[in-house]
Amino acid sequence: MSCLQATSIARHPPAVVIPSHTSVRDAILLMNNKGVRHAIVSEDGRTLTGIISAKDLLNFLGGGETFSSLRSKYMDDLSAILGSPIEPIVNRNPILAKISEPLPELMGIMAKHDIGMLPLLNEDNTIWGALSERHLFCLFKAQQTFVRVSEIMSEPLVSIDVRATLLDAMRIMIRNDIRRLPVTDGIELWGIVTVKDIIRFLSSPSVDDMLKKGLSEYILRVNVAKISTRSPRTVEPDVDLCDAVRIMNASNIGSLIVISNGNPVGIITERDFLLKLPKLRGVEFMTDVSKNQVLVGRIHF
Repeated sequence: MSCLQATSIARHPPAVVIPSHTSVRDAILLMNNKGVRHAIVSEDGRTLTGIISAKDLLNFLGGGETFSSLRSKYMDDLSAILGSPIEPIVNRNPILAKISEPLPELMGIMAKHDIGMLPLLNEDNTIWGALSERHLFCLFKAQQTFVRVSEIMSEPLVSIDVRATLLDAMRIMIRNDIRRLPVTDGIELWGIVTVKDIIRFLSSPSVDDMLKKGLSEYILRVNVAKISTRSPRTVEPDVDLCDAVRIMNASNIGSLIVISNGNPVGIITERDFLLKLPKLRGVEFMTDVSKNQVLVGRIHF
């Protein structure tokens, strides 16, 4: 992997670059249009001011402490919050890297700080692009790894009841620092709701209609089932990781719900691959530079 360059897989230029006076609503719309969870904040389009994530926005809209700290200012008025600038919630001290740094070092930085996106700068500190865990995951070639899904899946599973609200989902995500929530009906898996699903809903015409009619208080009360994906892709715990990679790549998704005896017991995500797989005993990474691929397998037990 040492010969692979970040510039061969990272996004250049970044998908979304916005100034700090951008409204929360416009930031949501732009991130949804580009299909990303992060935006780089810059006042001139060249010098990085900070970054903002979809989870920062959910936190601000009612999911966490950011909202609580600004509650007196906005008086729970979602319309006012959506129209306010992102400036108070911009992360002005994000982890950064230069495009000249080797890809393994960049992966190490992301793993150490448990971050899903790393802004990349030119040598003169101007903005070049962004490296995400999706970019890294796409390097993995599906092959027999001799590693079971259960070895790197996240458990116990954090889920939400199908009768819960959008606000409930936001609060669970922020409290547990996750961005995907399996939706259950009793003990059965019903669907899944993700940060991107919430951003998509907040960008929808139905939210526009509610805002125009002065019904913003109903937006966060919407039933989580209405914005969830039914029947998410699943995998069994004893399956080899190569099969999980194939399913995720073929379906263009970042996670699989792990099912045992018909019940959801865990979840496997792109981040689990990147953070946990290198730590497993006997697992080695081999690079195919000509194809921009990383081959992963357990060489010894």
